[in-house]
Amino acid sequence: MTNPTYNTDAVLRVADTKLVLGNVCIATVFNGRSIGDFATLLAISGTALGAARALYRLLEQGGSDYGWLEHGRDASEIASAEVLDSAPESWADLMVTIYLTEAITSAAAADWQSEADPLLANQARMIARDSAFHSAYCLGWLKIELEEKPDTVRSAFVARMAQAMRWIKQCAPSAEARFLADVAHLLDLLNESVPTVTASALWDKRLGRSAPVPSGLWEIVRFKDVELAR
Repeated sequence: MTNPTYNTDAVLRVADTKLVLGNVCIATVFNGRSIGDFATLLAISGTALGAARALYRLLEQGGSDYGWLEHGRDASEIASAEVLDSAPESWADLMVTIYLTEAITSAAAADWQSEADPLLANQARMIARDSAFHSAYCLGWLKIELEEKPDTVRSAFVARMAQAMRWIKQCAPSAEARFLADVAHLLDLLNESVPTVTASALWDKRLGRSAPVPSGLWEIVRFKDVELAR
């Protein structure tokens, strides 16, 4: 065990958000419009789950139990961003959800690229690389959806953007400018401004949430059989 130089709570929040994102992509894969969409959603899921598990391994080196992180916690102990809490209501909403989740996690992880720990710095670079691909895919679809269903895209963005902004402000304030730069193109396409958000009185600083993961989402995320996970 080593004494990590980085903020382990910040790493856990990104790791758990990637864990939930990966499972959401798996659960929604058959909503894809083509085989290419199926493959891309599975690729996003694979890289998200891979990032989560790599970050859990780093936390293990700092003294956390990997088994507990991977499949030993309940819904009240998961530190995922609330932007993922509600199920996507449409294909456009799914694309908005992935886009904003990738933007907040990559913006937060970018601070780690200068970390003394080479494994964490390398993981941050990998997150940035993967997120750029995933975001480009989602943005391409959102441009198409804007032409066909502009109101659907706009309503999804307004709802999810407020949650993303609250997460950045509370969990990674140093990354706020980077996040806004990353989503600026979509803001311009939608002709939307950055929402004003206020902190929740129920906010859990360590988990970066105001309430436990909803039960419906937890059923998607949790391991159904711990023995199979070994």
